[in-house]
Amino acid sequence: MIIGKSNKSDALQQLFETWPGAVFSENPQSIDPLFNQIFNLDKTKEPRPFNLLIKGTNFQINVWKALLQIPSGNVVSYQDVAEYIGRPKAFRAVASAIAINPVAYLIPCHRVISKSGKIHQYRWGFSRKKAIVGWEAAKRACIDCL
Repeated sequence: MIIGKSNKSDALQQLFETWPGAVFSENPQSIDPLFNQIFNLDKTKEPRPFNLLIKGTNFQINVWKALLQIPSGNVVSYQDVAEYIGRPKAFRAVASAIAINPVAYLIPCHRVISKSGKIHQYRWGFSRKKAIVGWEAAKRACIDCL
């Protein structure tokens, strides 16, 4: 993702607040292999898992784990996620957990929409959410037609 100057400083500030005492350094050479593993998948190779350290309550972590089960190109409702984690009446709490997901795209909160089919606000921008959902759906449709 390309980050503008103000967005980059906002993102860095959020990192400093989330991980006080951590030492951050910019080193594109060390992150490029992981970036390419995530975003430039070679379709002939199996995706390799990687570790991701995030902070959240047990409930939030369970919601974020549930999001990882939603196949690319699909969307579900907040109620669907609540039912999946065994808390069918907690859809508002699920929505709150999704809203503070700290890792866009990797934890695919963009795949959750309202039960009516409406795309709600997205932490990283409404247009970005629509674009990602559309891109994933088009990719799936292309794979399905082969």
